[in-house]
Amino acid sequence: MHHDLITRNPLCRTLGLALAVGAALSLGACAGSGGSLGGDGGGWWKETTPIVDQGAIDTTGGDGITIERLLSSGTPVADALTGMGPMVRAFNAHVTTLSNPYFEGRAPGSRGIELASEYIRFYFNMFGLEPVVPMDGGSELSFEHNFTVKGELVVHSASASYAAGHLDNALGDDEFSPLGFSGSEEVEGAPIVFVGYSMDEGKDGYTSYDEGADLTGKVAMILRFEPMDEAGKSLWASENEGRWTMNAGLMPKINAAIKRGAAGVILVNPPEADDPRAGRLLTADRSGYNLDLDGPAIMLSTEAAEALVLAGDAEGRSLLDLRKLADSGEAKTIELHSTFSASVDLEQQEITTHNVAGVLPGKGSLAGEYVVVGAHYDHLGYGRYGSRAADPAGKIHPGADDNASGTAGMLIAAQRLSKAYAAMPEDAEARSVLFLAFSAEEMGLIGSKEFVDAGILSPGEMYCMLNMDMIGRVRDKELQVGGLGTGEGLEEFVMPYLDGSGFDVTTNQSGWGPTDHTSFNAAGVVVLNFFTGLHREYHTPDDTASTVNRAGGAAVSTLISDIAYGLAVRDETMAHIDKGPRPSPGRTRAKVRLGIAPGNYASDEPGVEVGDVFEGTTAAIAGVLKGDRIIRWGGEELSDVMGMMEHLGDHKPGDKVRITVVRDGKEIDLDLVMKAREGGGLDAFMAGSHETGHAHHPDDGHDHGEDEPEIN
Repeated sequence: MHHDLITRNPLCRTLGLALAVGAALSLGACAGSGGSLGGDGGGWWKETTPIVDQGAIDTTGGDGITIERLLSSGTPVADALTGMGPMVRAFNAHVTTLSNPYFEGRAPGSRGIELASEYIRFYFNMFGLEPVVPMDGGSELSFEHNFTVKGELVVHSASASYAAGHLDNALGDDEFSPLGFSGSEEVEGAPIVFVGYSMDEGKDGYTSYDEGADLTGKVAMILRFEPMDEAGKSLWASENEGRWTMNAGLMPKINAAIKRGAAGVILVNPPEADDPRAGRLLTADRSGYNLDLDGPAIMLSTEAAEALVLAGDAEGRSLLDLRKLADSGEAKTIELHSTFSASVDLEQQEITTHNVAGVLPGKGSLAGEYVVVGAHYDHLGYGRYGSRAADPAGKIHPGADDNASGTAGMLIAAQRLSKAYAAMPEDAEARSVLFLAFSAEEMGLIGSKEFVDAGILSPGEMYCMLNMDMIGRVRDKELQVGGLGTGEGLEEFVMPYLDGSGFDVTTNQSGWGPTDHTSFNAAGVVVLNFFTGLHREYHTPDDTASTVNRAGGAAVSTLISDIAYGLAVRDETMAHIDKGPRPSPGRTRAKVRLGIAPGNYASDEPGVEVGDVFEGTTAAIAGVLKGDRIIRWGGEELSDVMGMMEHLGDHKPGDKVRITVVRDGKEIDLDLVMKAREGGGLDAFMAGSHETGHAHHPDDGHDHGEDEPEIN
């Protein structure tokens, strides 16, 4: 019956035609993707010359296209949508709606994500799905599975003062700021110790501490950045490394003081530092690092710190004098004859958010087993975490592909399967199908993990989990499907669907990856994951509905719903197989950036396919080209993207390494000179959120434009 569903569907049967028509759909063409769907970029929407001179009256709307020109152009979008069928129209409606700025980028805690949740529940009700989540342990059921995540860091109160000799100076609001890693603690009259850059070890054996240095009961005054020259520039950073080296990272500095018993921390911008951040204070919400500091942590303005040092240093030296001693490594800890008092009261607020879950009841003896069809519906909101944009804060990140497209696919699957189940005979045998929209995926797969841990369904009740994350950017008919090795007989069952789909499918055996299926695989559930590839708009404000391929997304959604139906009515049992290496916990903190976007995360072919190369990066300078496959790194065979990330983690800026790429069937050796990471970069895709398992995670509160080690 599942094969009948495939052949009946015009999008699967005539996918090539649908994709060709997709090029004519201006809203559905994949802008700038370079794929066959985008056409040559021409057409009426590229016209920039008004055909009527209206003088001083602007009738073009600011885009150079006159009203008359628009009226004479016909209705290509409406015509294309009408001709491409109901599934394309449904996919278009869902993606366009969910990625509208009105939904505010769907970050947990926002009104926008609540609206998105209502939208999903509306369609669950329309399709006849039933609630499945027990409410407060009772018998009443809900569509909402609630859980909490970290929210805003709120400063309830903060005060700071220092005393030196007869001077007792209370600091004003413009002179200090409480830091987000502060303990909600107070310290009274603690001695202040200048510890320079507070480094356990820097370049060429540099250290800020003598052996056995003890800060117990003392407050450590720490300089930001790293040793610098007379011009305020790093003494250690090479031309390829950017402004500072990895040694400038803030977290290791604080930890170095904590492990020596510091009762509190004073952070200071070094005077005359050549850095635009040197003139401003960090705030609590921009410094919420996960650090185990029992005492208060504040940042002093350079001027306030200067006054403190002049009042307390026995030799009358200035803060600049002490900075220069720290630059040269001549001085380690310096006792300032002064004391510090501070009180900080911080609250890490919690946000209640929820997954949305609806079940299509099964039939007969199989009804107690479940096929799970999932997608995350959250995104990055106003760009305060997880963004790849240069200046993201306050800008809506619509998340059209990531992951309004997957949510649209899940809703289409719910629509199609509810109709198919309604048409089943009374004596049919079919598993129940649970449709799940996850929240807080962008904060570290939190929603999917919370659902698995909640025990609403046991792993034994879940027959298979199908996940859709970023299925809206089909290019050249390419589709990546992972997890085929996670179930006994799964690959043999799924391959006929994939072979007959019209897609150019790349498969992977592993059940691990940077999205929600990982939570289910870890619990022993068979999984499949569907993905149409990375792009430059990923995690930026430019991931808008205009870049989505409607025809391709509808075709992927149809294929997935057909596979889900087939699994639901399949007679055989299917044991889980733990396939593929389990990802390491935490983030891969590479000091260097290669500068590529991997072209494929699902391939079982050894090596790393290069999907894009970014200008001015290590890869671009070395001559790596889009379409290359990197097969060896430093003479060692390269297995996959994770292997590449491990190699990157072993390098520092300035290192030289030879790689081998396959280009047009020939092996070519290229020499890399590694450049430092400066943030962004899609090769960081495996080193953060959608990255090592969306275990990216920004709910650590890091300000990735400040002292995050990866970019300094």
